[in-house]
Amino acid sequence: MTELETKQWTLTANDRCDACPSQAYVHVKGVAGELFLCGHHYNKANKVKLEDFAFEIIDEREQLVQNRLKGDD
Repeated sequence: MTELETKQWTLTANDRCDACPSQAYVHVKGVAGELFLCGHHYNKANKVKLEDFAFEIIDEREQLVQNRLKGDD
């Protein structure tokens, strides 16, 4: 088994991007709330402002690679 096959993800298909209906792969936790973002909207976001807002960023965009390798895209 590879590392990607054994990794336990915290974000699931039920987690949705706050900007669009896509699956969220990034969870940004901040003092004023939290954001769920798909890979596209996370890449598009102003990272400096996100880092100022966030005290934790859970980035599971590598799920996209795992799904592609398994043929689940």
